[in-house]
Amino acid sequence: MKIKRGPLVFHNVISAQITCGVKEWMQHAQEFRNAILTNGLYGTGPVFYQVSPIEGNEREAQFSFYLPVNQKVEMEVNDTFSFIEEWRMDDGLMLRHADLDEDLDDTYTILHTCAHNYELQLEEPFYHIYLDVYGEGIVDVFAPIVAEEGMGAGHDQSS
Repeated sequence: MKIKRGPLVFHNVISAQITCGVKEWMQHAQEFRNAILTNGLYGTGPVFYQVSPIEGNEREAQFSFYLPVNQKVEMEVNDTFSFIEEWRMDDGLMLRHADLDEDLDDTYTILHTCAHNYELQLEEPFYHIYLDVYGEGIVDVFAPIVAEEGMGAGHDQSS
């Protein structure tokens, strides 16, 4: 287990806001990516997403999907899709979650513990970067850092 610290930056990002079942996110992520491909664009990076719970509804959640593409896109403003020329998080912690059959709660706990140890404040919800590796999916969880209260023991400023 290796926690990395650094920025996360993508260029020419198309995003979509979708409400769906919490177990259906992968199907919607694939549909989102396929819709972009059928419109003459191609992804230059992984699909990444953020999930926000819907109060009083444990079966559905609000998903924000993102995909970097090969060029700038002109699109009308609407409630579902948007274009971001540069999507940037200046600082965060990232941890790989290799088994999608396992709950992400352990990964979140590890990130929160690391942040506590180094006196960092994280912003939720976290971002999930979906990677297809040899036909199997893995997720890198990126937790944005919004405040650094102290240097913590063993903090290496060169990282």
